[in-house]
Amino acid sequence: MPTRVWRVHGTTLHVAADDGPHWWQVDPNWADETSWNTRQSAGALTAHPARPEGDPAPAPLGCTGGPCPMETWDAVRARRDVREFRDTPLHDADLERVLEAGRRAPSAGNLQPWDFVLVRDRDRLRALSTVRQGAGHVAGAQAAVALVALVPADDEQRSILAFDLGQATMLMALVAADLGIGTAHSAAQDQAAAQEVLGFPDGRFLAFMLSLGHPAGRPLAVITRPDRRAYADVVHLERW
Repeated sequence: MPTRVWRVHGTTLHVAADDGPHWWQVDPNWADETSWNTRQSAGALTAHPARPEGDPAPAPLGCTGGPCPMETWDAVRARRDVREFRDTPLHDADLERVLEAGRRAPSAGNLQPWDFVLVRDRDRLRALSTVRQGAGHVAGAQAAVALVALVPADDEQRSILAFDLGQATMLMALVAADLGIGTAHSAAQDQAAAQEVLGFPDGRFLAFMLSLGHPAGRPLAVITRPDRRAYADVVHLERW
């Protein structure tokens, strides 16, 4: 059962593997940072039956009433840029969930100024990787989402559009991380080449691309020491 991603809900471990989801009872004496393989080999796990297709996802053990913790915080902390991908196809349902996250993204005035083009064909991915220097990761991805929008009329529209498309891109990346799928984003430069590859109509442009695939190296997991400026250096209370 190759592991794609794992996360702990109290004393329940959810493993999203290539052969489907699995739930395990975890010995509470084991720290959350212990790897799934270590837990399994040490006998710290007891298997739960798999959830039947179409059934709602089970709540964490001990969460029988009232609101339960969501997995958003794990996805936020696990997401990182992934530019090298395994040669493992992505499930249709996972891609649909990622795209649905983008569709649900907020936008100024609820204009929803985007169209998403899902690309999985290898030749098309390779062609897309040439529309901007630094987009080479698109060529090796299992899929890419191309975010297409109307060409903005002025600087104000351009600024609003960038914010809206950024929100859609980030939501898709977070949902992908929740599924154990790595992502990397890129802007586009050669619009003529992009239009040739994607076939979008005149008056529109390729704004961003989001590569998707299972990481070629270590799988996504919560990053305990992110390479980020210190909280105290970034956050200002009331005034600078």
